[in-house]
Amino acid sequence: MKAQHTKPLVLICSDDANFYVLLAYILAREGFQAALVSEDEVADQAATRPVTAIILVTGEDSGPTLRACAAIKASDTTAHIPTIAVVSSGDERYYLALLKAGADENFVRPISPARLLAYLGSLPRAHANDARLPDADMEETRTFGQLRIEPGRRIVEYGDEEAQFGPIEFNLLRCFLEAPGRVRSRSELIAAAWPPDRYVQPRTVDVHVGRLRRSLERLTGRTLIRTVRATGYAIEVGGGSD
Repeated sequence: MKAQHTKPLVLICSDDANFYVLLAYILAREGFQAALVSEDEVADQAATRPVTAIILVTGEDSGPTLRACAAIKASDTTAHIPTIAVVSSGDERYYLALLKAGADENFVRPISPARLLAYLGSLPRAHANDARLPDADMEETRTFGQLRIEPGRRIVEYGDEEAQFGPIEFNLLRCFLEAPGRVRSRSELIAAAWPPDRYVQPRTVDVHVGRLRRSLERLTGRTLIRTVRATGYAIEVGGGSD
C-alpha cells in the first residue's frame, strides 16, 4: 500500500490571533499546514513532529521569542529546522539579537506573502511517514578531505559523526567547499546563501559564518574557517573533493 504524505507542517508562535489566521490562510493556499504553538512548547513540538519550518512572531516583549529561538537551535534534534522571525515595523533593533539567537531568516511586518512563500518553497519538505527528505537523492554526496556532505538532506559527516545544518549555513559551507582555501568575500557569500532580492548586511554574514564555524568545530573538533581581515573568510579542510 502506497504511503500518503501529509501536508508540510509549519509551526507558528504568535500572540496575535488575527495575524496567525492570515499566515495560516496564506500557507494553506500554497499547500502548507499551519499549527499555532506557544513559545514555551515550540521546541518540544518541533522535536516530536515532522516540521518543515518554524515562524516566530515577536510581540511587545521580544524575550520569549528570543528564548524560544535559542531553545530550538540548542537541541541537536531541532537545530536544523529553518526558523523564521517576524518582527514588527519599528522593532528592527531585535533583528541582530534574533540572528544571534539562531534565526535563519527575518521578516519585518507588514510581511510580503510572496517573499515568505518563496523562502518556504526553497526548503526541503519533511513528511510524517518519510524519514528522508524528498530532495535527498537529487544531488550526489561529495567528500572534501574528511568532510562528507549530502546536499539533499543538508547533512555534514565527519568520521562517525554527522550533523544537519540550517539552509543558510549549509549554503555558506557549499560556497566555501567549492574552492577550499580560497578567500570568499562577504558579497560572494551573500550571493551564494541568500535569495537575490534580499538586502543582507555585512554583520548578518558575520553572524551566520560564526554560527557555521561553531557548528563545524562541534562536529570536527577543529577550527576549519578562518577570518581574513578586511577581506572575508576561507575554509581549510585538507585533501581534495571527490
